[in-house]
Amino acid sequence: MNLQRAWPQFRDGTRERRLPAPRFVSRVRVLCCLGVIASVMVAALGTPARAQDATPDRAGAPAPSQDVAPDRAATPAPAQEATPDRAATPAPAPARKGTPAREQEPDHIRGQIAKVERSSIEVQTRDGKTVRLGLPDALTIISLAKGSFTAVDFGVYVGAVAVRLEAYSPIVRDSLSWLHRGFELRIIDEQLRGIALGHKNWDLTAETIIAHGWIDDIEGRVISIKWGPTEEEETDVETPRDAPVLKMSLGDKSLIKPGAHVFAGAQKDGSGRYVAVFIIVGKDGIVPPL
Repeated sequence: MNLQRAWPQFRDGTRERRLPAPRFVSRVRVLCCLGVIASVMVAALGTPARAQDATPDRAGAPAPSQDVAPDRAATPAPAQEATPDRAATPAPAPARKGTPAREQEPDHIRGQIAKVERSSIEVQTRDGKTVRLGLPDALTIISLAKGSFTAVDFGVYVGAVAVRLEAYSPIVRDSLSWLHRGFELRIIDEQLRGIALGHKNWDLTAETIIAHGWIDDIEGRVISIKWGPTEEEETDVETPRDAPVLKMSLGDKSLIKPGAHVFAGAQKDGSGRYVAVFIIVGKDGIVPPL
């Protein structure tokens, strides 16, 4: 190596240290490459030191999400607060005194009026008990009078208590229908059309049903009581000749008198006393066969 080139002499006789140009340039290039590699590694791996500073240790401190949303085990969910558990919900408050709940099926009371007071009556039931019934102003009173099967016709509104037989109805339709034997038949006045529309179980005996609707078909003494738009919503009832046929119409409180036979629906008020919802009264000694 020529020291004269590597260490040139200044005017004062000192020499300046100077690396050869080719070797200096190659070192600069190496450093640049190392810098680029380091930048790529930092971009790919991130900066661990800064990430640790920004995110605290999970074992030592709760996560930020836990600070915002508290633990569900300690705080009930909003849905549970809006809709409480049904088991913890108290039962609805009882009906007000003297006002039975109309949505409940009334109890059925059959018997004879023993005593009449201004706002109540006492009924001697068939099993020998005495039941006091309150008489509200909105009481519905219905009379039963003697009727005739000759009033049976298409479209007439009727009601019947019956029991199903193990036989099919003689009325011809697309599908077979069970035949019922009627205990009674009521020809219902037009003012009461639509009352108790439908077919349901009845408590006269263990097997009885009650049906109300309009007469859709007649075959001898078998009538089809229709209570819906389809063929399945019909009850075919045969009325024996010895079964009572009655006329059912609106009545008034003048029918409420001692000795009259009644069939009443009643519900208990808030004090536990019966209040009548309706009373069906037999005229001229008729005993309501419902």
